[in-house]
Amino acid sequence: MAEPATQPGTVKSEVLGEWFTDNGNQLTLLARPGTGYASVWLSYHGQPVKIGRALHAVGVVREVRWEGLWAEQTDAWKSQQRSHITALIAARHAGQPPAPKAELPSSVLGTFNIDGFRFAVEPTLAPEHAVLSVINVSGGLTPVADLLHDNGHLCGLAPRPGWKSTPEDRKRRWRRESEAILTQATA
Repeated sequence: MAEPATQPGTVKSEVLGEWFTDNGNQLTLLARPGTGYASVWLSYHGQPVKIGRALHAVGVVREVRWEGLWAEQTDAWKSQQRSHITALIAARHAGQPPAPKAELPSSVLGTFNIDGFRFAVEPTLAPEHAVLSVINVSGGLTPVADLLHDNGHLCGLAPRPGWKSTPEDRKRRWRRESEAILTQATA
């Protein structure tokens, strides 16, 4: 199939959705209406870079191909991105509106990834209190724990209801990553 002559933001392409990889890279899926072609773009220093393409028919992804070095990513990474692509193409075919942009609130101090989930640390009005939230694909934040700190040094982590049964090793990782973000923010 011939390469499309479109760039993100042109009239010929339609944004089906955006998401973040585990490493914090923002990917965008563009499709040309009336075709079985979609392209995957990476936002690299604010500039779009095409990293892959998907061929689909009747809302079903038939093939995903990766450009250059992106073809050398792990099978797990490729599978995770294919899942995002498949969901966005199926939703579009079903007539659902495009997913909202995956932008984080400006109040977020920092983010980290654990086990395929992306988390954000946000301050509150009290200087010694912060909130740890999980980030959904549209950039929304769901609080999972309250963080008490003294100039970035974490004094306590209290999981919110529904998150209290989180395994201890994961809570330790939450604590370590959150403390690094808070320490950097207060420096």
